[in-house]
Amino acid sequence: MTQWVVHCANACGQLDGWITRIDEGITEARRRAELVLPAISLDVVVQVWPGQVIDCMGFVGYAPTGTMMQLTLDPENIHFESNMGEPFERMVAHELHHVVRWQGPGYGRTLGEALVSEGLAGHFCRLLYGNTPEPWESALSATEMAACANQAAQEWSAPSYRHEAWFFGQGGLPQWAGYSLGYALVKRYLERNEGEDAASLVHEPAASFYHYLLGL
Repeated sequence: MTQWVVHCANACGQLDGWITRIDEGITEARRRAELVLPAISLDVVVQVWPGQVIDCMGFVGYAPTGTMMQLTLDPENIHFESNMGEPFERMVAHELHHVVRWQGPGYGRTLGEALVSEGLAGHFCRLLYGNTPEPWESALSATEMAACANQAAQEWSAPSYRHEAWFFGQGGLPQWAGYSLGYALVKRYLERNEGEDAASLVHEPAASFYHYLLGL
């Protein structure tokens, strides 16, 4: 029998008043995900870390392994309360896709693998919730997208790519370039491979997506 164990780090009471909402969001994201993915056992670590979140959301997720996700919240963030519904659930779903991918090919050590992992996780949320792209998945102009796609084609297999530059704008690339490029890349793959979706592709090798960079 599979189980999700939620660990709320709340010794100082920073999550008081939010535990029920957090549990409800995790439960609903799990329910939707298990309609399209096999059930797994998972530890979910919930913590408060002021200032270490996506500012426009009030929280951020991280999936370091195939058995755990970390959800970092900042209840003092001005956007936190308004996002503690479906947006929070989508974060859980996004990280869950990463967790399941860790159980297959892994998140990845190259730029191409990271782009595909992030793009698939974004489209997994869309599969479950029908949402429009998140801000970080729609952050590039057409000109920026083309330039980033060309650069990514050259750096696709680089084992020492600059994750902070590609995904967080530290180093000359537009902020969130990797998230937006990965989302667009997977979108093109899905448009040209009828019958596939982000759930069925959860363990698909990144190499399958490479030639869809052309023309982005």
